[in-house]
Amino acid sequence: MINCCVNPDCSTEFKVFDGGNLYAMERRSANTEFFWLCPTCEPMIALYLDPNGAVAVKSRSDHECHQPPHPDNRLRLISRTAESRTWLEASRARGFRLPGELRREPPSSSPEAA
Repeated sequence: MINCCVNPDCSTEFKVFDGGNLYAMERRSANTEFFWLCPTCEPMIALYLDPNGAVAVKSRSDHECHQPPHPDNRLRLISRTAESRTWLEASRARGFRLPGELRREPPSSSPEAA
């Protein structure tokens, strides 16, 4: 059962899943265990399996070598907070344009265009 954010420096309680990331650690020898990173910690904290196969946290800014897979445990992201932007805004951010948008040119702001 999830009680709070997995980040030991955070005390955000898990009440309903309305944000953040939900992870599952699957083990060969035990039941699946779930971990939650709250929406505040998610952009700054990453989860990984330490050499003993336990879930640990580290800063996303750490550029350490990627941990090799653990032979008995597997950590996977099972749910991520959806983008707060609309479908069209998110699509435009990825480079998608509607057919009419391809032909339009943005208005010129230079004084020569007037």
